[in-house]
Amino acid sequence: MATSKTRVLAGKKVVIIGGSSGLGFAAASALIEEGAHVVIGSSSSDKVSAAVAKLSDPSTQFNADPSRVSGYTVNLSGAAAEASLREFFGKIGSFDHLIHTAGDTLRMKPLGEWDYKSLVEAGDVRYFSAILAVKIATEDPNLLRRNSGGSVVLTTGAVAEKPMPNWSAVAGYAAALYGLTRGLALDLSDKGIRVNCISPGPVETELWSGIPDQQRKAMLNEMGSKLLTGKIGQPHEVAHTYVYLLKDTNQTGQIINTDGGSTLTDRPQ
Repeated sequence: MATSKTRVLAGKKVVIIGGSSGLGFAAASALIEEGAHVVIGSSSSDKVSAAVAKLSDPSTQFNADPSRVSGYTVNLSGAAAEASLREFFGKIGSFDHLIHTAGDTLRMKPLGEWDYKSLVEAGDVRYFSAILAVKIATEDPNLLRRNSGGSVVLTTGAVAEKPMPNWSAVAGYAAALYGLTRGLALDLSDKGIRVNCISPGPVETELWSGIPDQQRKAMLNEMGSKLLTGKIGQPHEVAHTYVYLLKDTNQTGQIINTDGGSTLTDRPQ
């Protein structure tokens, strides 16, 4: 009997740190469609519960199966993050793939307003927790599977290649994830673990929810009009890229852009 060469994620366990909302939730939804088991992690227990419920509900999720969805809280900020991540992975046990999409409020301000504390905080969740998560997941052979198609997918942003005014610190961490991805791909190659990274452009997620509704819509429409695609990205579109990188076992150390052509246009962002 022939076997599928495309449904390779069916039955695989994928851990998504940041999976309760935005790109992480969209990736979880796409992976459930593929038949994968999904474990989401978030700092908010309410968000974890709500996401697990939605991903398990046939009325909101294609190919839903509650037995393939679970979630736990995890603290990704400050000195307590490492211990929290160890506890988080300890609850999960062995798994096949790790996706890191976690982020917090984007910190945009003039260079003169930054100090040491705010600079560290700007990278706490997006950069430092990614390193710690990969470290912990790969140091124990009973966690992220080795030599069997195991992989890591990190998340950065197009601002790494095309910074905007007052985004210097954010752009710096985003660019650092490029180097981190390539370095980890080398460091983990002897364990048979691939490492890649996705670099989205502007995407309509809950990240913008703090902006008043009318202002947010106008801003997103304006941003979309400056992209080559003529529209802002949607989470479910970017989710396909996460699925692709888990499937393509010939990819490692790569940064994949999904940005509406933002890095190709001279139109001001």
